[in-house]
Amino acid sequence: MAEARSHTLLPGERVARIHELWDELADFGAHETDAAVVHAMRVLSDLIGAQRAFWLGAVRFGVDGDPLGGWRMRAVRRMDPTPEDERVYRVSRQRLDHGTADEVTLAQVREAGAFRTRLLRELASCAFFGTPDYDILYRSRDVSDAIFAAFPVNDDAESYFGWYRVGEGSRPFSTLDRDVVAYALRALKWFHRRVMLHHGLLIAKAPLKPSERRLVSLLLTDRTEKEIAADLALTLATTHTYITALFRKFGVSGRAGLTALWLGKSPT
Repeated sequence: MAEARSHTLLPGERVARIHELWDELADFGAHETDAAVVHAMRVLSDLIGAQRAFWLGAVRFGVDGDPLGGWRMRAVRRMDPTPEDERVYRVSRQRLDHGTADEVTLAQVREAGAFRTRLLRELASCAFFGTPDYDILYRSRDVSDAIFAAFPVNDDAESYFGWYRVGEGSRPFSTLDRDVVAYALRALKWFHRRVMLHHGLLIAKAPLKPSERRLVSLLLTDRTEKEIAADLALTLATTHTYITALFRKFGVSGRAGLTALWLGKSPT
């Protein structure tokens, strides 16, 4: 398994760059979570020769008899998204919400609860590459191969990253590429948790809208409510209403409690 391999099996320059990445991610402020996610995707894309990357947040709901075990995708962040990427995401989410999934997604769900990194060919049968699902999810976007990584943040929430190679003549990802991803992401539980929080997928009752994520980012700085209102081009009263509603979503009474969540502490 990729996650069980020692980093001593990886080329030294890749290990050194991953260590730099860890330090760089730690230097991003809590209000810079979106930028940190894109940075991580770009650095690892360079290390493994990927042209596209994404992050996805999945949450498990109590759905009796559901073939997906209640798992549903609830947020996505892409590196250099295309209109076709967004279309495929919408189609996939609609299918999942109706309890229908492709072979690769079902394989991921069966392994939920443990950190894992998998090549596309490790999740799919040979027959999958001749199915309409493959045409819709991969061929339509000129995707030739993929690596997926999943980190269980808690029993009912998982943080996914994925990388694609595109182009009919591009070479497949290697097991070494997979191991690079595994080594880079396995040690970053704090980061996976922060990304999930930023999208409202751990404590908030529903995923946050883009405008709410921007408001969270501003609240995690030292800007006053008046300054935040100016940033958002809103009145102070409207801004205060939105802030109060956001605190309610996260079950906190103020900015101190919100900050405590991002620091991994109990809210106040």
